[in-house]
Amino acid sequence: MIIVKGGVTAAKGFLANGVKAGIKPSGRKDLALLYSEVPAVAAGAFTTNRCKASPVKISRMNLNGKTHQAIIVNSGNANCANGKQGDTDAVEMARCAADFLNLDKRMVLVASTGIIGVKLPVNKIVRAMPKLLAGLGRDKAPDFAETIMTTDTRKKEFVVKVRMGSSVVTIGGACKGVGMLHPEMKTVKHATMLAFISTDASISKKMLEDALDEAMRDSFNMVSVDGDMSTNDSCFIMANGLAGNKRISAKEGDYGKFTAALKFMASEMAKMLAADGEGATKLIEIEVKGAKTADDARRVARKISTSNLLKCAIFGMDPNWGRIVASAGSSGVEFNIDRMDVYIGPVKALSNGAIAAAFNREKVRKFLKGKNVNITVDLKSGKSSARAWTCDFSKEYVAINSEYST
Repeated sequence: MIIVKGGVTAAKGFLANGVKAGIKPSGRKDLALLYSEVPAVAAGAFTTNRCKASPVKISRMNLNGKTHQAIIVNSGNANCANGKQGDTDAVEMARCAADFLNLDKRMVLVASTGIIGVKLPVNKIVRAMPKLLAGLGRDKAPDFAETIMTTDTRKKEFVVKVRMGSSVVTIGGACKGVGMLHPEMKTVKHATMLAFISTDASISKKMLEDALDEAMRDSFNMVSVDGDMSTNDSCFIMANGLAGNKRISAKEGDYGKFTAALKFMASEMAKMLAADGEGATKLIEIEVKGAKTADDARRVARKISTSNLLKCAIFGMDPNWGRIVASAGSSGVEFNIDRMDVYIGPVKALSNGAIAAAFNREKVRKFLKGKNVNITVDLKSGKSSARAWTCDFSKEYVAINSEYST
C-alpha cells in the first residue's frame, strides 16, 4: 500500500467539480458533484441522530438500488428541519443532476451541510447545474474538496493505492467537518462530517458495505471535536470496477487487502478532521490498550475524547491527568483502577492506580506545548486496544460558534 497525492478523482473513471451557486452568503463555492463514468456499486453510512436531515433520508432510500453514478452535495445549508419540503428539495437535487447526466434519479446520492432550519434554495442549484456539469474533470478534485467546506480551514484529501494480483486498486477521498462533530454512523444495512470515497476496485455491493462498516468503526466513528452529533453526518463510497482486479465477492483473498487500505485511509482522514477542529491548536490522540474487548477499548477512548475539561486543560497546558482518569471511569466499562496506568506523551502520570513516583508536571507542560498530544491509557484487563482523536478547546472555538448563524 502506498500513499499518493490526489483526491476523489484519483481512481479510474471518476470526475468531479465544485462551483458557486449562491447558497453561501460568503460567495464561496457551495455546489459539488462526484461522478463515475460507468455504473458503480455504492455504500453509505449515516448519522444515528433521530433528527435526520432530508438528504440523509433520500440517500438512504436511493442506496436500495443496485448501482449508482453520482453524488451531489451542497454546503452552506443543511436542508434539515424543513419538513416535507426539505425531502422534496433533496429529491429535486438528485433529479436535476440525474436529468443532466441522463441517469435515473435513484442513481444519484445527495448530501448537504450548513445551517439547520433554513429552506434550501433549490432554484439556485438548478441554475448552477449546467456550469457544474460542464466543468467536470479529473483535475477538479481540489475544487470538490474546497466546495464541501463550511468552517473548515483547509481541504482534506487522501489517496492510497494497493496491488491486488496484477491490478493496482486506487482509493481516493475527501472529507469535511470541524464542528458539530461526534459521528456515530451506521451503514444502511443495519458544521457536520461528510466523507466521499471513490475507488476503481471491482467489489460486490455486499462486500463494499461490510468493508465500509469495518472502516467506519475505527476511524470516523472515533473522532470527536465537541461531542455534538450532527443531523447530516454521511459517508459515501462508490466502486466502479475499472481497476480490473478479480472481483471481491467474499471475505477472503483480496477483501482483507482492500479493507485494510480503506481503514488506513479513513483513519488518516479522521485525524485531519480532528486536527482542523474549530479553533483547534492541537491534535489529541488517545490510545486505550489492555481492554477486555475491542468495544471496551473504543468506549473508554471515545469517552476520554469527549471530555471538555480535558480539552480545555490541554489548551492551557495544564497537566491535569485526573481528568483522564475520571473520563475513563465514567465510560461504563468495567476495569480495576488499581491496575490502571496513564501516560501523557512520554511521561507516566498514573501507575497502578496512584500517581507515578517519577511524575513531573513541568515535563508534561513542556510536552503539551507541541501541536500533537498523545495520551495512553493501559487498563491491564485484556489484549484489546483502540484509538480516538479529538482537539483542544480554545477561545476561538467559542467565538466561531457564537457567531455561526449570524
